[in-house]
Amino acid sequence: MKSKVDADTGRSRLGRQLPRLALACVAFAVAGCLIVPPKASAGKSTTGYALQPGSQSAVTIVIMTLDGVRWHEVFDGVDPALAKERGLPPEAVVGAAELMPNLHAIIDTHGVALGAPGHGATISASGPNFVSLPGYAELLSGRRATACHDNQCPGAGTRTIVDELAVGTTEGRADVAVITSWAEIARVASLDARGALISSGRHGGATRAGFSQDAEERELLLRGEAATPAPGNGDFRPDALTADLALHHLQAHPTRFLFIGLGEPDEYGHQGNYAGYLDALRRADARIAEIDVELQRLAAHGTRTALFITADHGRADTFNEHGSKFPESARVWLVATGSALGTGGFLAAARERRLADLAPTVREIAGLPSDLDATAGTPLEELLRRD
Repeated sequence: MKSKVDADTGRSRLGRQLPRLALACVAFAVAGCLIVPPKASAGKSTTGYALQPGSQSAVTIVIMTLDGVRWHEVFDGVDPALAKERGLPPEAVVGAAELMPNLHAIIDTHGVALGAPGHGATISASGPNFVSLPGYAELLSGRRATACHDNQCPGAGTRTIVDELAVGTTEGRADVAVITSWAEIARVASLDARGALISSGRHGGATRAGFSQDAEERELLLRGEAATPAPGNGDFRPDALTADLALHHLQAHPTRFLFIGLGEPDEYGHQGNYAGYLDALRRADARIAEIDVELQRLAAHGTRTALFITADHGRADTFNEHGSKFPESARVWLVATGSALGTGGFLAAARERRLADLAPTVREIAGLPSDLDATAGTPLEELLRRD
């Protein structure tokens, strides 16, 4: 079986399944009840910081991608037909709010969702090849067409929001960061990676050494290096270790922008392992709660915050595959929350939206100039808070 880098459909070898995290309910004054995993970081003291309103760093934007996650499970829950076909017991078939309780708590109490069935127009990758690197290139550049057409592309061929936000940032600073499980994302994350901190996969990222700014961060980086790549292969870093590093970085360092790329759902998807895919969604959902809580803490200190959760592409109706042969795999989804964004639950987009519309939205929040290129997306105005 080919690796994700070698095949447009992104297949990977069968790996071991990570254990399921437990969830615990924690009440928060500004968000109601969120389900939070009982991780050590939830109760320990951190080197947390309070940004001063009005300062250059008084904005924190996080984009979190769940590679290859279909809208079906996000909005409808476990697919009964697919569960039966893959040998799951009847009790495994649960609704979306039980499968991903933290994500739906955000939608219900202090966020918005785009692309849900029955709620207006869809949001999609522009393609025409609905595989990972073109999806990430579109998402981070904000252009519907880039130089990246498949998973072998050398880069996006254009500046990304990582580059734009990193202007004026030296390599030693940590306020613009990219932390991903799949190593190849580094190729499209930035045209000139020197201004941002990038740790992509277990060993990738030209500036990955910059994550060793404190003893705990250094240990998390080394733990990722020593890990096995399962359920991926090559230089893949397990999602739990990627998320640990990302959360610590967000808690310990003033951060204007953080991109987190979790990859295990797509790895399990290509293996046809529906149970593994569902467990990967549950684990990702637990980490979503942790990121959301940290951004709420920052917002309480006057920081304008935004959290966007989405996918780089969808999946074929047959589940295992995606790509140009499967046009249905273009469709993605978006959930967003933060003090810079409005609320309202399931929004009905008036027109079809694209992954390319996310970067212009980030530019709007961060006060960056608009991209006037003919292939550039447009800000998701329906998400932005207008006070």
